[in-house]
Amino acid sequence: MMKNFVILILAIIFLTGTNCSVLAKRVKGASALERRSYETHFFDTSDTETVMKAAINTLQDSGFIIQEIEPDLGYIRARKIYKKRFINKGRVVGNSLMLGLTAAYAVFTYGSTAYYVSDPTRRISNELHEKTIVVDSNVNIEKFGKNKTKVRFVAVQKVLQNADGYSFVKSAPTRVLRVYEPKVYQEFFAQLDKSIFYEGI
Repeated sequence: MMKNFVILILAIIFLTGTNCSVLAKRVKGASALERRSYETHFFDTSDTETVMKAAINTLQDSGFIIQEIEPDLGYIRARKIYKKRFINKGRVVGNSLMLGLTAAYAVFTYGSTAYYVSDPTRRISNELHEKTIVVDSNVNIEKFGKNKTKVRFVAVQKVLQNADGYSFVKSAPTRVLRVYEPKVYQEFFAQLDKSIFYEGI
């Protein structure tokens, strides 16, 4: 009886822990060329300095903090950190099953193992709270032909949460994905286009 209970608990922990890798596989849809087409835009100007200033302003207006600028290379690195409710249903289900099993086992042992209930309870509570989201981005700007400037904007989103289900300052990302949605890039380049116009006035 005890052996079967332990095996069941281990199976739930394994399935819950591997849920993040399953999510990571699901988001891989677009090919490298498709992603590059989303991330790249050409502007009708050869003034790369103005485009770089506009890109810095656009990033700052979008809540990013500039971390590194290389004017000679046309490179900008920026980061945005914010809180968002991100619920991993697989983790909630797994921890709920664990809570039910530990509660049942506590009843079976006349309450002597009731302290085991606190761990899945804390995990479920943590999963339902807001997570720290980190978006790392970089912008590459280079002259293209005689009268154009090529801009490539890449963003990587990370949901910070330790593998054990608890969120700390020094937590590791359990979900990392590149922002593939074309709308994200379209909005950035639309704002950049307006910023270039204002910079040129």
